[in-house]
Amino acid sequence: MFRLKSLDATPAAIINPALKPNPIPGMPLVECSLAEFIAGQPKGFTHVAVSAAVFHDDRLLLVQRAESDSYPGHWELPGGSADPSDKSISESVARELFEETGLRMKRILTEILPPTTFSTGWGKRQKTWLKVNFVVEVTAEDKARVEHEVEMQGSGSGQELVRKDSVIAVDPPAIKLHDKEHQKYQWISAEEVIKNRVAMPGEGAMEFISMDSVSVMLEAFRLNKHIQKAQAIEALQEAGTEDSKA
Repeated sequence: MFRLKSLDATPAAIINPALKPNPIPGMPLVECSLAEFIAGQPKGFTHVAVSAAVFHDDRLLLVQRAESDSYPGHWELPGGSADPSDKSISESVARELFEETGLRMKRILTEILPPTTFSTGWGKRQKTWLKVNFVVEVTAEDKARVEHEVEMQGSGSGQELVRKDSVIAVDPPAIKLHDKEHQKYQWISAEEVIKNRVAMPGEGAMEFISMDSVSVMLEAFRLNKHIQKAQAIEALQEAGTEDSKA
């Protein structure tokens, strides 16, 4: 059990990080099979776990482990084990994200470095895990819902029922938890992670699984800021290109 007491970071440092050269790291082996991925890692790791950092504006999605699971009540990023049946590590991330939250991954934006490690079991049953973490983008469908309306059209005996579908924006994206694994979810700010508290009144301090998991969350916030800046610059450049064509 771990409770965050303090970090060598301030909210300002996380929200407004200093620019660094090459802020978006590469993602070698992310599209290869699990066996190929393990072969490309340092010796000693027998299993791989993945997690997905999903942002809505400046808030990160965290899920709370079910009381019937290990580390009951602890908060974490959505994720789980990479399976041999997955075609790639990327597919493992997409599958785990969908199974645990109902969100569909559009693409991996960047890897959160460095990866973390942990062990499960004892003696001959002990497993050594390498956990790789990513900032991901979800599909547009997860940011909207379709509402169905039925209207009566026509006149007299020629009237008929006609269904009209309206697309309604969802803010933030709707989450569908896997109830056997997680019991709650929250969109949390960097300040709330640092201060070790949840935003809802009456809630106690937030429990995290390890210091490594907190470091991954904070690095995800930093990377997300760089991604937002890069996307804003790209949008301005595209707008300038369109203006020059006009």
